[in-house]
This record gives sequence, C-alpha cells and structure tokens, in this order.
Amino acid sequence: MNLFKSVSTILFFALVLIGCSNQPGVNEDPITEYKASSEEIVFDDLIAEIDLNDTLSRGNSLFYSKPNGASIEVYVFVNEKGETVKMIESYIDGGSSSICSNTFYFKDGGRFASKEKFEVGEGEEGYFVERVSYYDEKDKPIVSKKRSATYEEELDFEMFSPIEKYNCSMERALSVLNQSGPFATTFQGFVKEEPYTYIIVGENKLDGYSSSLVVQNVDRTIQVLKENERDMIGKAVIIEFETVRSAEGYEYQILHSVQLR
Repeated sequence: MNLFKSVSTILFFALVLIGCSNQPGVNEDPITEYKASSEEIVFDDLIAEIDLNDTLSRGNSLFYSKPNGASIEVYVFVNEKGETVKMIESYIDGGSSSICSNTFYFKDGGRFASKEKFEVGEGEEGYFVERVSYYDEKDKPIVSKKRSATYEEELDFEMFSPIEKYNCSMERALSVLNQSGPFATTFQGFVKEEPYTYIIVGENKLDGYSSSLVVQNVDRTIQVLKENERDMIGKAVIIEFETVRSAEGYEYQILHSVQLR
C-alpha cells in the first residue's frame, strides 16, 4: 500500500494513492432489496469506530472558491500512530447552495470504504443521495449501495439498495491537498480589507479556483510581490499556512510563509 507524507507545518497530509476518475452522479439503478453481508458489517463497524474516535488529529487543505459560488476543502484525520484514517472532501458545486461530501476511510495505509453525499436535480425535483462503496486490498470496489431522500437529514431513515460496483475517485481531493492541477497556487495579487491584507493564490484564470490568506508578516518575498504585483501575477508560489478559528467562530487562513517556485 502507498504511504502518506506531511506537506505543511500543520497536520496537512497529501495522499499519494491514485483513485479513478469517476465523479459523483446517479447513473445506477437499484437491483434488489439490500441485505448487508457479514463482510460489509465488519466494514461498517470500522467506519463507526473511526467516526466516533474523538482523539484523531485533524488537518486541512486550503479553502478554495470560484466566482460562480463553487468551493472545496479537504480534511484529513490522523490517529496517534500518525496514520491517515479518514479524508473528507467537502464541496459546493457552482449554482448550488448544498454542501456535498466525499468521505474516504483507510486502514493500514489503504482505502477500504468511501461514502458520498450529494444532491441530484434542482428545486422541487431535487433530492439527496448517499452512496457507499467498499474496497479490497487492491483498492477495487467489491460492493456498492445507495439510498436517497428528499432532504439530506432524512437519508439516515431510508433503506439502502444494492447498485453496480462504483469506484469513488480521490483524484480531485488529492489535487486539493497537493495544490496541483486546478488547485495549484499561483500568485493572484493582494486585497486590502481593513484591518487585514490578504494574499490571493490559486488557478491562473479569471473563473478558476482561488484562496485568500491573511498576511501577518511582510517578509522579503511579500515585499517583492508587493513591489511587482502586476508583473508577478501568475507566478507559481509555495504556501505554508494555518487555519485558525476566531472567538466569534469565523475561520481564517493565516499565511506562515510564501516562496517563489
């Protein structure tokens, strides 16, 4: 199995596993009434054990957003041995206000389950879906199931139905963690919003993903970027940061350092 490595001064772990490229969607029809096997019950017990473990340490990626309202952030949960046991990809698609998620569960360095919650359709025609898949030691899906409800909070009261095996992709979550692809950090300028100055980093396109961080220390690199702001737009940078919560409950991304690539 692949290993995890630390890529930030906070608990920020980038998985080096590779998932397939399927994206959330509803393209499967229930086959028969669902009945969990003994193997699935073991997997569900492992999931419950991880979800209820309040000793896990949590790290997170940068929070990215788009002008159209889309956003995405990834959380990683690590046990006392330093092993990643859960990863949550939390996102909002453009044009929607619903927070959707892909949650991945790991044991001994390998993924054994994924749990997706997402919305299908819009308005009165819309509904929520929960899709769960379990994986073997080669990261191949062995069983998949789903359930749906008009409202997300009603999902827990619905019965699962078996569906065709589905491999939930980790590709986008890994790109967010690794700050690669559309989530690569390029310098996009500064924004002054009293009493703070924010540095904007992200995809080098007007409608791309971007992230803002509070600048607390004007070091030499920040000074260079300020003095040559227009010319430095699009320049690749390496970001080290911390996410903090204020007394009022707001979360801020604090820039620790920025380096030119």
